[in-house]
Amino acid sequence: MSRRRQFGNVRRLSSGRWQARYEVEGGRSIAAPTSFATKADAARWLAGVETDQAKGAWVDPLAGRVALDAYAWAWLRGHARLAKRTREIYEAQLRLHILPVIDPGVPALGTVDLTDLTPELVRQWYAALVEHHSPSVAAKAYVRLRQVLTVAVNDDRIAKNPCRIERGGVEHHPEQRFATMAELAALADAVPDPYRALVLAAGLGGLRQGELFALRWDDVDLGGATIAVRCKRLRLASGEVIEDDPKSRAGRRTIALPTVLVAELARHRARYGGGADCYVFTSEEDTPLERSNFRQRVWLPAARVAGLEGMRFHDLRHSAGTLAARTGATTKELMARLGHASPRAAMIYQHAADDRDRRIAEGLDAMAEEAGLRPPSP
Repeated sequence: MSRRRQFGNVRRLSSGRWQARYEVEGGRSIAAPTSFATKADAARWLAGVETDQAKGAWVDPLAGRVALDAYAWAWLRGHARLAKRTREIYEAQLRLHILPVIDPGVPALGTVDLTDLTPELVRQWYAALVEHHSPSVAAKAYVRLRQVLTVAVNDDRIAKNPCRIERGGVEHHPEQRFATMAELAALADAVPDPYRALVLAAGLGGLRQGELFALRWDDVDLGGATIAVRCKRLRLASGEVIEDDPKSRAGRRTIALPTVLVAELARHRARYGGGADCYVFTSEEDTPLERSNFRQRVWLPAARVAGLEGMRFHDLRHSAGTLAARTGATTKELMARLGHASPRAAMIYQHAADDRDRRIAEGLDAMAEEAGLRPPSP
């Protein structure tokens, strides 16, 4: 009776310990990463490798002998369709928080080979980020590292992803501020007149700052009382200005406007003009708005005057969502109005009712009137 051919081979070393080796395609011999106390231990290790190969779970140890630095940058270059701003964010995360030394007691992950990245090392790196930066920075960087190493698993570079921190990628944001309708009216009164309608469009319509800066008059239907959000405008860290689609597919949306905001926009156009292809909101020098200049020259002084120092312009978007929720809007309707995206949200956006969005706008009108924010006289 013939015996099954043994997988690999075991030999005794001069030290008395046992070494296990096996061959792969091409005749290359691979040794176990460590020696064993007994011949039986070495044989069990070989049996495990054989089982992994049969299951398709085996990974060539040499495939993971590439530093994370080289692999991560190659991973990023492979994402040809990333938006410019997203690519800039990913590059900064790799350069500042993932690849370099974060703490003298933790090796720079960029210098470590993929196969040597262990769950313990990842936990040490994560803890160092929390200590030297913040939990939010650590969560964002962890999500990116896990994404890179998931691709490494799919590329058969490593057998398992070492990113195994429970809820490691979950961010815990502090409570967001929001302006009441009366506070929104105070902010609108505090900014220079050319920016009054801008503040109200953020606080009542929920548009993001980049969406407001990109808004053109042919996106605004004063007769139909709607704004079509089609674009965002922002400046990258490189200095390049880009105008492209909103943050997500859900970001392309049409928002019903309360009467008070329609009147403010009509007044704004009558006073400051602009053709169909012109920006709705510009600087007092009639140039496109810049985030940093607007914050320093307009927003911060107005927040101080209104007694709302510390409030961010982005908090007006949160305010818009909160005010809309108080009209009785459902979560699905709020997601559609604000252009929120999630993996499960596509159908939600498609089925949000237009007539319900109009009732949200009407409810905002009622609250605005109660707070003393009335349409301007013609």
